[in-house]
Amino acid sequence: MRRRWKAAAGAVALAVAAALGGLSPAVSQADPAAVTKDFSKPAIVILGDGLNPDGTMRPILRRRVLAGLTVAQFFPQSPIIVTGGNPQNGWTEAARMRNMLMLLGIPDNRIIVEDKANSTVQNAQFSVPLAKQADTSGIILVTSTTHQDRADGDFADAGGNILATVSFPDGNPSTNVVQFTRDAISPFVNVG
Repeated sequence: MRRRWKAAAGAVALAVAAALGGLSPAVSQADPAAVTKDFSKPAIVILGDGLNPDGTMRPILRRRVLAGLTVAQFFPQSPIIVTGGNPQNGWTEAARMRNMLMLLGIPDNRIIVEDKANSTVQNAQFSVPLAKQADTSGIILVTSTTHQDRADGDFADAGGNILATVSFPDGNPSTNVVQFTRDAISPFVNVG
């Protein structure tokens, strides 16, 4: 009973202080509540990962495409941006990813190819404007666990509105667990 009375008295005191402008600067100038993320039409951005010398996809890149395909099935209204240059034997990472997505049933008109980037920084610099041009509500990044932190940072630095991240496990188990946790909460918190 005594705790309830103290809690009620504390709430009343807080309300009176707020009404009279007596809150401390830290409370009165606190950041507003976080804005809800808009998943109405996210761009799904699949990041490249070097090709083999003969121009074929390495296993890690195929896994990223499959993870991106899974995300794309949840957002059929969304464009898929495949990003990566670094040509090998006449093929870019983006061209190979586009072909794989089309073989798996994604229509060509849903895929945006960015085939000039030679680094994660360039993936971000070239893909963020493409996502904005496609009138999307933000970006869902698709990559691998060992690459996720760098990708999140580079896309945030490039002005990307990161809604969520999805990373395929490719590192040691402790890295994978931490990254999985981060992926799971990314729709609810800012990751950049």
